[in-house]
Amino acid sequence: MRFAFLAGAVCILGAAAPPAAADSPRPSQTACDPVKLGARDLAECLRSAADKADREVAQTVESAMKWIDARQGLLSSQKARWRRSLGEAQAQWVGWRDSECQDVAPFEAGMSAKGGDPRLGCIIDNDAARVASLKARYP
Repeated sequence: MRFAFLAGAVCILGAAAPPAAADSPRPSQTACDPVKLGARDLAECLRSAADKADREVAQTVESAMKWIDARQGLLSSQKARWRRSLGEAQAQWVGWRDSECQDVAPFEAGMSAKGGDPRLGCIIDNDAARVASLKARYP
């Protein structure tokens, strides 16, 4: 009986959930519109946008570290551990992103090159999400 109730509740809640924003453009599409750019310009735009996205992630992590340093009520050893932990988490995140973008994104894109290099698009999109996450946590 409980299972039937739970299954029914999940179905109702799932049906009531708002639709995903599948129609909204990804950050990589906003930065480099494949409809407006030729193949060569698109490739250059994606490379430039990926470099910019990587710099923005690094700057956001640096700002988060400064935010931790300015935090009141913590011992310097606690701040040091927090910074170290955030640095380690960031390194793991970069490893995940690189693996995801290098190994998974090309398969998801298929054989079409219409959207440009899927690896670069993946980096841009994931970097934008990471920046948003860090800025929300470290204002």
